[in-house]
Amino acid sequence: MGAVLVAFAVSCGAPDDSHERTPVTSVGNLQITDAYAPAPAAPDVGSLYFTVINQGSEPETLVAVETSAGGTASLHEMTRVDGVMRMLATGPFSIAPSDTLRMAPGGYHVMLEQISVRPEVGDTLDVVLSFARTGRIELRVPVLTYTDVARLLEDPGDHEH
Repeated sequence: MGAVLVAFAVSCGAPDDSHERTPVTSVGNLQITDAYAPAPAAPDVGSLYFTVINQGSEPETLVAVETSAGGTASLHEMTRVDGVMRMLATGPFSIAPSDTLRMAPGGYHVMLEQISVRPEVGDTLDVVLSFARTGRIELRVPVLTYTDVARLLEDPGDHEH
């Protein structure tokens, strides 16, 4: 299946409440919403968040993620171990029919490591999500402040399923 590219407009400047929600990307039975990347606090490590909704009758699996920031992109989750929050690498994410995979701060996320191009607020990242059935889905993901990303993901608006 061919890739789909979706462009996002992002305003530059000081963080405020004017950031619009990213549009819904639909490919096959999948919908991708709320795709954001906070500007990394460290020079070579970052994160990526988005939501995948499987509207099909078959399970789907997110198997890999690539970004234009270079380095590696791996699937992680935050979990509490002995009362302490820890980040653990995880394998591919399976998404049951009519289910949702939500990547958000404090939970599942994509960890960007050894990035060679540090994205800044106002930039966009080219992202490729690879799924077992659907194939590759290409996105352009806005880079926002961590505060703006967290605010947008805490209030899913019309995208909540």
